[in-house]
Amino acid sequence: MLMTCRSVRSTSRRLLPRGRLLLAASAVSVLLLGTVPAAATAAPAGDQHSVGPHTEGRGTLVSAERIYTLPTVEEVSAGLEQQGFGSDQVRYGVDGYRLVYRTVDVDGRPTTASGLLTLPRHRYGALTPVTYGHGSELLRTDAPSTDPHGFDATAALGYAASGFATLAPDYLGMGKGPGTHPYLHVRSGADVTLDMLRAADGFLPHKGRVLRSEVLATGFSQGAGVALGLGRNLREGDGTRFELGALAAVSGAYDLRRIQIPAMLDGDVAAKPATVSSAYAYASFDRLHDVYGDPGEVFRAPYAAKIDDLTDGTHSYEELAEATPDTLQELLTPHGEGLLREPDGPMSRALAETDNACTGWRPQAPTRLYFAAGDEQAANANTPFCARALERQGADVPVHDVAAEVTGPSLHFGSQIAAQPHITEWFLSVSHR
Repeated sequence: MLMTCRSVRSTSRRLLPRGRLLLAASAVSVLLLGTVPAAATAAPAGDQHSVGPHTEGRGTLVSAERIYTLPTVEEVSAGLEQQGFGSDQVRYGVDGYRLVYRTVDVDGRPTTASGLLTLPRHRYGALTPVTYGHGSELLRTDAPSTDPHGFDATAALGYAASGFATLAPDYLGMGKGPGTHPYLHVRSGADVTLDMLRAADGFLPHKGRVLRSEVLATGFSQGAGVALGLGRNLREGDGTRFELGALAAVSGAYDLRRIQIPAMLDGDVAAKPATVSSAYAYASFDRLHDVYGDPGEVFRAPYAAKIDDLTDGTHSYEELAEATPDTLQELLTPHGEGLLREPDGPMSRALAETDNACTGWRPQAPTRLYFAAGDEQAANANTPFCARALERQGADVPVHDVAAEVTGPSLHFGSQIAAQPHITEWFLSVSHR
């Protein structure tokens, strides 16, 4: 369980002052049948495709709205540097769009989701897609497409500025999507990412671009599992023309049951993030699996009366942190702690849905894992566990420790900042761009 909380971040929450962004003149949805700009160049024949007839299926675009423009390399660089990211690989200005599209919920029922699509300016024709799975968020408006100035959106900005079409889904129940977010649910995160690829595939021809079929998947923290889940979806085909080109996951908690939860209970990771993320996870797991009949079964008073409301997507991590104690032992009843140590029944089923990102499949594309030794939130044993699990299926998975390159106080958030230049360089080397 991972906490992506502003209070523990080493960098400012804001990417740029809102006045620095050049909002779309009309601030309304982009017309889906707009003309291709005259400057657009033809894509290579093998990468071109036709937009099919309108349907109501998964990946159908509901709306697209340009939410910002950073027209110059200098403005993009300033935004990246303000969040602590490097700017050496910036080559383009960037346009940011919010896409709303059709997908399915955890039970396969139709719903909608939103996400941030960032495109390099003045680069037309065929673009290689990068998907970026963001870290955990609690407040629904802290998602990439509704907080385009935030840490999560900044990573997507960096990849787009290097020449990629970058897709950062908000996840179910986040951004403009209805309902509550199924925290740490790998399959749904992968599903909304694949459906965003489909939505972008239909949208980009109207902006003078097309997506190549080769997908470069990456993600940080909770999003690391999402990136791996997307790799599995693409490995299985899933009725799409897309295929996995490369995969890079950063600082994920890939095995809650055997690694992350024991580390939290034994004090091997920071106590406060562990407490807050456990409250969030318990409430989310209960919504999906009826883990407890009453919150008082797992949470001590006075916290039991607050947790469900504070994790419904309308409150921030700061609010949840202020309303919870400093340690798991103060938050949880003996039964609540025991259920983490020896999960059974509904809790076991919930953990099975979080712990399947690395097991039972083999990426048929180059894969790399990144972490920072001493990470205060994600237990380090998670990354070698994932590498070994994939290697048992026949994959070759190099593991890279970027701790020596982290300059801020948080090794967890710093691991994404430190890993991103390496991932970008690698993605550039394996793609057509």
